[in-house]
Amino acid sequence: MNAWWGFVRNPVFLREVRVRMRSWRSPGLIVLYVGLQGLVAVLIFAASLQGGRFTGFAPQVGAAIYATLAMLQLVLLVLAVPGLAAGAIAGERERQTLDLLLVTRLTVAQVVVGKLLAATGFALLLLIASLPVFGLIFLFGGFSLYRLGLSAVVCVVTVFLLGSVALYFSALYRRTQTAVVAAYGVVITWMLLSPLFGSLTYHVFFEPENAPVWGLVFAYTNPAFGLAAAAGEPLATMTRLYSPILTTAAAREAIWWKYCLIAAGLIVLLLWLTVRRLQPARPAAGR
Repeated sequence: MNAWWGFVRNPVFLREVRVRMRSWRSPGLIVLYVGLQGLVAVLIFAASLQGGRFTGFAPQVGAAIYATLAMLQLVLLVLAVPGLAAGAIAGERERQTLDLLLVTRLTVAQVVVGKLLAATGFALLLLIASLPVFGLIFLFGGFSLYRLGLSAVVCVVTVFLLGSVALYFSALYRRTQTAVVAAYGVVITWMLLSPLFGSLTYHVFFEPENAPVWGLVFAYTNPAFGLAAAAGEPLATMTRLYSPILTTAAAREAIWWKYCLIAAGLIVLLLWLTVRRLQPARPAAGR
């Protein structure tokens, strides 16, 4: 019970949150984040009116704005979270405070979890701050609260996955710049190349009747496809890339929860590797 309470009331997490929220940059970033989403929504609505296809509030407009903002939110998270988490441990090394942190009464696992929560907590705060924008779009129609909830689940899981990847590289490298470059390189490269590999697998190298099952790894590990499956139309059109093997709409919609399961497994694995990386070396027996 005490160990569990130590994870909940984590002093590393509480300290870093207090330090971060004291700066003017945090509220400034929240305002900028929400303002950017609101601006994009207004521009899309204005463009729909200029096109003359819609008059007043129409579900088609709401669906278009929702799809755009959902994918924009994912892109912003991909750009923000690795930068927030990659310096969590490498920065402690550079300030020569990591050893002091590890000799406290906190376990290595508590330190790692605290760093992860501190790095991802601000990203989760951005997700919460964006809810009023999505609430206004809901007045247009075109999507349901159910779809909004599924999209939120995918985004939350993605935040922790990105944070775990960046935290692992932060423990792997001694310099913050190296950890940041490695984290962004792995995340962005995979997000861009996995759709390409999926296209080559199911539409170039193999015939539809001989489509391999292993190619679905490119869908089940990419947050963009998980979000597309969760958000529904028109974003769900992206999942038709895997239609040669996922022949039904229900099978393509299941991408979102399979992505969440695989991501949860990767989060646990990466956190375990990070803890192992920071675990102090024990002296050999008999010495």
